This record gives sequence, C-alpha cells and structure tokens, in this order.
Amino acid sequence: MKSSFIWLINLYTVILTMTVLLVTTFFVWSSIKNYNAELNQVETTITTEMASDVSRSLQISQQFANQLVANSETLANLNEYFTKSLTEYSDYATDQTISSGHYFFWPNETRLFLMNHPQVARFSLRLANQKKTFMATQDRPGGTLIFDRSEQRQDPFAITTPLINPYTLNVDGTLNITFRVQNFKHQLSQIDAAIPIQLFMRTPQGKLIFYYSGKGVMNKEKQKIVQAMANNRIDQLTGYQVQRKILPSGYTAVMIVNQIKARQMMFSRTLPIVVSGLILLIGLSSGLRLLFRRYQQQLEMIVETVSHFSAGNLATRVTVIPKQTDLKTLADGINQMFEEIHEYVYTIYQLKISNQEANIRALQAQINPHFMSNTLEYIRMAAIDANQPELAKVVYSFAALLKNNTDFSAQSTLKKELSFVDKYIYLYQVRFPDRLAYQIKMDTGVGAIKVPKFMIQPIVENYFVHGVDFTRNNNALSIKVHQADQQITIEIINNGHLLTEGQVVQINQKMRDTNSIEKRSSIGLQNVYLRMRAYFGDSFDMVISVTDTNCVQVTMHFINVEG
Repeated sequence: MKSSFIWLINLYTVILTMTVLLVTTFFVWSSIKNYNAELNQVETTITTEMASDVSRSLQISQQFANQLVANSETLANLNEYFTKSLTEYSDYATDQTISSGHYFFWPNETRLFLMNHPQVARFSLRLANQKKTFMATQDRPGGTLIFDRSEQRQDPFAITTPLINPYTLNVDGTLNITFRVQNFKHQLSQIDAAIPIQLFMRTPQGKLIFYYSGKGVMNKEKQKIVQAMANNRIDQLTGYQVQRKILPSGYTAVMIVNQIKARQMMFSRTLPIVVSGLILLIGLSSGLRLLFRRYQQQLEMIVETVSHFSAGNLATRVTVIPKQTDLKTLADGINQMFEEIHEYVYTIYQLKISNQEANIRALQAQINPHFMSNTLEYIRMAAIDANQPELAKVVYSFAALLKNNTDFSAQSTLKKELSFVDKYIYLYQVRFPDRLAYQIKMDTGVGAIKVPKFMIQPIVENYFVHGVDFTRNNNALSIKVHQADQQITIEIINNGHLLTEGQVVQINQKMRDTNSIEKRSSIGLQNVYLRMRAYFGDSFDMVISVTDTNCVQVTMHFINVEG
C-alpha cells in the first residue's frame, strides 16, 4: 500500500516546485520588464534633454540674430565695424550714441553675449557684403576679424542662423554659434552608463551635428556605426535597434541600441535569479524530505502496527517513542485504543452469538458528538504542540461547525450565525487560499438580534455548490448586515456563476412557492425564506438579483421583532 505521507510529501514537493518556478518566472519577468522600462526611460530622458538643449540653443541663436537686425542703425554699425579700424569704429560708435541716444559697440556686445551665455564656445558673424569674418571665443570675447579661409570654414557642429533684414527681407549675413557639448555629454553619461546606446542628432537639412556613445560601446563598434551613419546605411545593419524622433525644433534624434548586447545584459540580470531559484528549490525540496524522514519512518511503524492489529494480532502494540512529540501522543492514544478494543472484543466473545450485532452497535453508538468534540480538541492541541497553528485553526473551525450542527435549538443570534458562516467559508478558503476572498461586515448593535438558526449558511452553501469556480483566482463573497431604524438588511453578494434574467425570475418565483421542489439549488433558499417568513411575518422579504457588476445578490429585509 502506498503511504499517504509519501504521497503528501511528493505533493508538497510538486507544489513547492511550482511555487518556486512561478516566483522565479515572476522575478525574471519583472527583471526583463524593469530593464525595458529603464531603456525606455533612458531614451525618453535623452530625447527630452536633447530637445530642451537644442531648443535653448536655437532660442539663444535666434534672439541674438534678431537683436542684430532689429533696426537699420545696428546693421549699419556692424558694416562700419567690418570696414573701419577699431579706432575709427570707436569714434563712429561714439558719434552714433550722441546722435541717436542708443549705445552699440560691437566688441562690448560680444563680450556681454559670451558672459551671459557661458555654454557658447564661440561664434562667428559674416555679412553678405563683406569678405572678412568676425570670430569671438570665450578666451577672446572681444573677437577679431579674420581673412584666413581655413578659419572662416563653418564649424559643422555650429547652429547657423541667417540675419534676415526685416525691412528688405534679404539675408544680410550669417550667424554661426558653437555651443559646448561637454556638459550635455556628461549629463548623458550620468543617466546609465551600462546601456549600449549611441546617439546622433541631425539638422532639418540632414547635417550631423552631435554624436554620443555610452561607456558600454566599444571603439570598433563606434567606428562602424559612425561610418554607417555617414553613408546613410544605418538601417541596413543587423542586430541594432534604430529609433528616430523628430524634436520640436525640427532636428532629428537617432538612437541606436545594440540588441545583442542588450540581450546579454538582460541575460546577466536574469541568470542570478534563475540560479537562485534552482538553488532554493533544491534546498527546500531536500530539506523537506530530510526534515520529515524520521517522522515518516515513525509514522510507517505506526501504520504497520495498526495493519497487524487489523489482521487479527490483538496483542501487538505501537512502540512508544521516548521523545515527547505528536507521534508519541498518537502512539499512546492508539495503544490505549487497542487496549479498549481488546477488552471490547473479549467482552463481545463472552456474549451470546445472538447478541453480538447489538453489542457492536452499542459500542459504535458510544461515539457521540461530545466524544467527537473532545477528539477534535485533542487533535487541535496536538497541532498547536506541533507548531501548526493553521491546522489548529482549521480543526477549531470544523469543531465549531460540528458543535453548531449538533445543537438542535431553533433560535440563534445574528452574531452567532455570522460567526458560524465565517468558519464555514474559512474551511473553503484554507483549501483554496489563493482563489477565494471574502468579507463579513455587521453594524454595531445588531449582533444580539435573534433569528432562526441556519438562516445564512444555506445561501452560502448554495454559492459553493453551484456558483463558485475554483479554476479562477478571483472568487469573492461578501456578507453585509446593516440597520436603518428598525429595519435590518442582509446582503449576500458573490461573483460566481452568473444568472440570466429568466433564471432570476424563476428562482424568485419557486422560492415563494411551497410546492416547488424541482431543483436542489432552490430548496435551501426556499427553506430560509419560509422559516424567516414564519418568524418575522409580513415584514420579511427576500429577493435574488443580479448587480450592475454582474454579481449575484441575495437581499433580506425584516423588522426586528424585539426592537
């Protein structure tokens, strides 16, 4: 015969394995989800920072350009600077200030601009009618005019803004401003250096003005991506995820992620979780079997002794374990039972053959409810001694149900009825802990109201027999009792098997029809309805309905006859 204990250990091992696998799978899924979320967050942050930085740079460039073409005097002043010596230009600027009241000295303007905008590395100004180019840097904020063609070459990373004459709409010059990108690159490196991301930025005309690569990108890969980007072959590369986002400024941000390295990083994150799960599973499974090995051996010895006794060897006894455990208590109890049975058998054999059956029934009849209650209490205490509080609670709840069922009084109170139902539901929840939720609420002051016994339990039992679906994990049951003046309302709501409108009408009709006993599902409801109706009279009513949330609701109303 296969040991039920071994079967139970195997069952626990399977449950433990499934639990660890589910938990490990959940953590792996969470790790992957978090990694993807981090990657999306990095991309969003980079795009936001880039859009903000580009927008600020364009705004600075446009504002400075607008300042230079705000009036014709400023443009004329700039032309004088380009054509005169610095001394002559200084005299010219002084005369203009006296005549117009507006002071504009170009070297001072450049110094002020660079001082107010430290993020500007340098800028150049070239007028359409001049061959020379003005160049100013943070080291030389006053600037100078240059003729060297190499120095006049436009910086590829500069933002170019045309000087459009507001009066003629002609382009009178070009303003090129180069912004520092070191601070922006430093901000990007602080986001997440581990993500293998590369970033490009193009102007609306397609010119590449910015490039950044994370610390996780190798130099060889950088060269490969930059070359592909320059040749417009980035979409032809395999193993890379390319995302393009057009910024509000019209610039395009191109983000490139090495998918192979991303998967490797994802794998490096999930591998420790999987290994930890396997180690935990092996450790718990081995520990469970080692922990219960001696217990299993002792239990098998007890089972073997009971089998020998059942085979007719009435002299056999269970070997009592010296250590005080639940098995010692069980062995003592079995030996005591063997002694009593031995005495009963000896007594039965002394009786006449004609009275044997009656005597056996008399002995069986001694197992009365009081004996069963004491036995359950003994089992509960044994569970507490074995540090099994959950099992003790289950035994206590079952004993309370048994005691209530053997109490033949006709009346009870709402508090006792709800307590009885609470234990009844609890026993189901113990069997299906992750698939059933319930709540019981009762207004203060209504617990002492007397009601017919078993006026809620049949309705709850009907739900567990016909409504609940333990293949789901969202079964729910709610019982609420509240009072308004003298009227008591009891609402029993569940999300079990949904009733159609026709079924609701049919059940309500049969519940009130004393001759209708066709369906078992209506008998409990009808029994409750008739007994409550007889107890509370015409003030009682009971209705089955379907709520807006597709739940089945049983509602009872009655006037407290004692209130």
